[in-house]
Amino acid sequence: MKVRDLLKDNVIFCYADEPVECAVAKMYAANVGSVVVMDRANRPVGIVTERDIVRFLAQEIDLKTPLEQVAKKSLITVSPEESIVSAAAKMIENNIRHMPVVEGGRVVGVISIRDVLRALVTAEAFP
Repeated sequence: MKVRDLLKDNVIFCYADEPVECAVAKMYAANVGSVVVMDRANRPVGIVTERDIVRFLAQEIDLKTPLEQVAKKSLITVSPEESIVSAAAKMIENNIRHMPVVEGGRVVGVISIRDVLRALVTAEAFP
């Protein structure tokens, strides 16, 4: 099974020059745990997760702060053609729960550890 098999139709994102509150609003509206941060050329430049939002609140970071100042910039990505096991290994190795799927420099989706676990358990239970 490939990462491509886990992709959903839309990518939830904010632009790097938009405020943290953009990420909060979009995560809430889409019921997701992360938002990809893009530059204005629609290239991925970072990610913000629920854990990050909690950290921002604890550090009293103003929600008007531009995402480019606080988003994780060491972006770990996966290709849609990689195996789900390879994606799981990257997530474990880097201690991350959300990973953008990038093809040709563009984000085509985001997978979560829950997506990966569900796929692996389903494949094991229903071969």
